[in-house]
Amino acid sequence: MPEQTEHEPLADAFFQFRMQVPDEIVVPGVPAVRRAVRRRRTARVSAVAALTALVLAAGGYSAAQRGAAAPVEPAAPSTSPSPTALAGPTLGPDQLQQLGVKALERLGLKPEKLRRGAVYGPVAAADSSGHALGTAEHPLPAGRYTLFSVCRGVGRLTVTWRADGGQGTMEAQCTDPSDKRNYNAASRVEVKLQAPGLITLSVSGDHLARGRSGFAVMVNDPLMTIAETALTRPSGDHTGGGDMFTGEKLDTNVDAKAGTYALTLTCAGTGSIKATLRMGDAGDTRTVRCSEQPSPVTITITSKRDATLKVMLVRPPDASAVAVAYYMVIK
Repeated sequence: MPEQTEHEPLADAFFQFRMQVPDEIVVPGVPAVRRAVRRRRTARVSAVAALTALVLAAGGYSAAQRGAAAPVEPAAPSTSPSPTALAGPTLGPDQLQQLGVKALERLGLKPEKLRRGAVYGPVAAADSSGHALGTAEHPLPAGRYTLFSVCRGVGRLTVTWRADGGQGTMEAQCTDPSDKRNYNAASRVEVKLQAPGLITLSVSGDHLARGRSGFAVMVNDPLMTIAETALTRPSGDHTGGGDMFTGEKLDTNVDAKAGTYALTLTCAGTGSIKATLRMGDAGDTRTVRCSEQPSPVTITITSKRDATLKVMLVRPPDASAVAVAYYMVIK
């Protein structure tokens, strides 16, 4: 017992110590961590509450609007330039006329030597412009024609033609006259006149061509039609040709066989030409009169050996061009 009495003061001291200290030891810095955790938990709870409220509100709106068409958002305006803007502004009268001259030159003609059967000019800013090939005083002669059209500039050209033999439409792409890589050939279509008269034209361009392009339209020279119509080529085997020319024109056949050859030709225009048919030692030359109503002329030669066959046509180079059509048969 005395032993227990000696140790009681020490036990009481330890008991008092345990009663005075906290239940757990707190490491320095932990309270700050706890405060940060509490703030984050509070923020998450607030965010979830806000999101829940938003979803509930959207659901209520959708339910209220169910069955009604969804509002259409206005389309965003396009920022791409229109094709017309890319084509540039419309041109002045002089610039448009120059494009018409370029188109005419593509057909082998010049304004100062414009013949009947050809027109040129600007592609009008209006829907279309009217033109005529031939006049009441000088109509195009009856016969078959090839109608050609060319456009220089931008866009696309449409030509509507009318004649006593029918009507039709042809189109031509307008091209930059300086772009040699896109130097397109002329558009073409066959047209027939049953009797002497006119071919009327309606020329129009698309929204790009109007006020930005020039055109030229023509038919082959009416003199060529006169010469071809007066010639009346045979239906059997024959060779031949025809062209507008001044100066000299030469056609040859280096493999011609011995035999009798007959050359028949007509010349439309004014004045005359000299026509020569020659093969080896055989040959003949005739003067052929050119007129608006030509008559066929025939030259015949016979060669006893194979040789080069030549057809030579001569017209004074300072004279106006004439049209010659011809064919040849072997008898």
